[in-house]
Amino acid sequence: MIFMNVISMKKIFIIFLFISNPLLSQTIKPLNTHTVVGLLEDDNSTYLVIEGCTSLYSAITELTKKRYHDLASEFYKKANILYPYGIITLSKIKSIPYEEAEKIYFNNTSSLTQEYIDEMNRNGEITGSFIKDSFLSADLFFCNEITSYLQLVVLESLEK
Repeated sequence: MIFMNVISMKKIFIIFLFISNPLLSQTIKPLNTHTVVGLLEDDNSTYLVIEGCTSLYSAITELTKKRYHDLASEFYKKANILYPYGIITLSKIKSIPYEEAEKIYFNNTSSLTQEYIDEMNRNGEITGSFIKDSFLSADLFFCNEITSYLQLVVLESLEK
């Protein structure tokens, strides 16, 4: 019985190390270092930006949904505009089926969303704002531009 508890504790400890190891988890990097031209030329950059913007929008949705429901709803809509394009891009980059890419993308964005929430909460403790005096405000502006551009491209392609 004691032997089983020791083995269980070791398993839990190993799992905890994998979860908490910063080398194994995603980290937030400024998104606005990319350019639209660069995104058009490089699928890897496109994927990173779409994944980052989806996660940023999702984090803002989570942090504002109780107090500012309408604002949270708008960010939720933006995240859902980008979401399928992230899956498609990942599927293309990795040459994997859409269903597999969807699972990976969900896990990646969930993890990155939590990273953004943690960063915003830290920033809020320091500045009183989730994004003030942080690279997140520039990223939010950049993500808005990318989302608008993507919507425009899709609408133009539907008109043809």
